[in-house]
Amino acid sequence: GEWKSETYVLKQQGHSYNMNCASYSPDSLSIATGGDDGKVKVWSTDTSFCYVTFNEHTAGVSDVHFRKSGNVVLSASLDGTVRAFDLYRYRNFRTMTCPTPVQFSCVSCDASG
Repeated sequence: GEWKSETYVLKQQGHSYNMNCASYSPDSLSIATGGDDGKVKVWSTDTSFCYVTFNEHTAGVSDVHFRKSGNVVLSASLDGTVRAFDLYRYRNFRTMTCPTPVQFSCVSCDASG
């Protein structure tokens, strides 16, 4: 029936392994999630469906955070990168790294956005 097909679709859209973090967009219309599968997913709070998946991380995502404008998601990962994703063009437009090997556990953004 309908319920089984909806459950199947949601399982197909979810993270392959554990989900580690989640963050609401400033307008509460989207939720970003990060998982052990290295993926950052952005979900519509209206439809509950994932509308974009970013696969650029090579290890688990430990934190996600929306910029106050709501059009950028930042992600921290155990792969040693912090990435910025553009939610208009659906692309990773900036990757920040540290000169020494690290595993990032959190990310935040200052008041300027």
